[in-house]
Amino acid sequence: MLKKVSRLDYYTLQVFIGLVELKSGSAVAERLRTTQSKVSRSLTCLREVLEDELFIRQQYGFEPNQVALTIYPMVKTIVEQYDKIVAATIDKVAEPYQLSVAIYEQWSLMAMNCVHNTCNCIEGGVNINIQPWTDKVNQRLCQGKVDCSISTEPINHPMVNNFKLGDITHFFIVARQDHPILHSEDPLRQMFDYPIALVNTHLQEQEPHPIEVYARARQIDIRVALKSPSLRMLVDHVSHSEDIGLLSSAMSMSYFENRNDVDYLDISKIWLEITDLETQSYYLHCHKGIKPELVNCLRRILTEKLLEMQAHCARVTQKRAPLARALDQA
Repeated sequence: MLKKVSRLDYYTLQVFIGLVELKSGSAVAERLRTTQSKVSRSLTCLREVLEDELFIRQQYGFEPNQVALTIYPMVKTIVEQYDKIVAATIDKVAEPYQLSVAIYEQWSLMAMNCVHNTCNCIEGGVNINIQPWTDKVNQRLCQGKVDCSISTEPINHPMVNNFKLGDITHFFIVARQDHPILHSEDPLRQMFDYPIALVNTHLQEQEPHPIEVYARARQIDIRVALKSPSLRMLVDHVSHSEDIGLLSSAMSMSYFENRNDVDYLDISKIWLEITDLETQSYYLHCHKGIKPELVNCLRRILTEKLLEMQAHCARVTQKRAPLARALDQA
């Protein structure tokens, strides 16, 4: 038996840990920067040496059996001791944890960039690898090829934990400077007099925007000039046209707040008073393979950032209100 156990080298033990945590051979291969065939060979070795299947193949990947779950903490300790031996023999500062996150554009601009400066739960800190939102993000997250994502819909999968960060409470009409809509007394009605540019986060699914659902329910003619996942493209478009943009979330405000070629109306109060206009929430999705302390840190930081931006929007809107009334009376 001792001769057999000698086949369980450091790499093979890493594969075992990866399969327990990620439950996906392709995800383990990506984590270890190797091929799926090498991962398969290591799994075969584990099964031969320990004389047990260890993992049961399910629809979403590998599910560890009771034997695998029993030895997992022991294998984890062995690998950690290996790492300590290496660390003790070299003069090296702990490298930052590389966290891959797929998010909407409005979050990538500021919120995620502050994580590596704020998160202190991991030795060496955290570096964020921000990936663009695509229609493959949910699949890659479930497979463990992406660590986290942020979206407006929970992901129903056994390998993903969902955490609500907060509700979307702010809504804006953005248009070129001096556009007539900016002086409207009933902007939610008069906005349909103009072509509208909308943010499209569903990409390939072609789901209607809430304002499209609202308009169709009331048989209001709505002309959609543009749909784009890029807020920057949307704001650039309305800055030199008669079209108007409809943006939601306090996280989008930085894209138009300080531009001198566009202006905006905060229609949050009007929007939230209409009960059949859909409102959404932001969710943080984390693969179960991520360390719990890092997940908790991310939840806290991102929730605080959303609340901070919502408070900023409220302050700016309050300051702008007297100015807007004065301009309308002039």
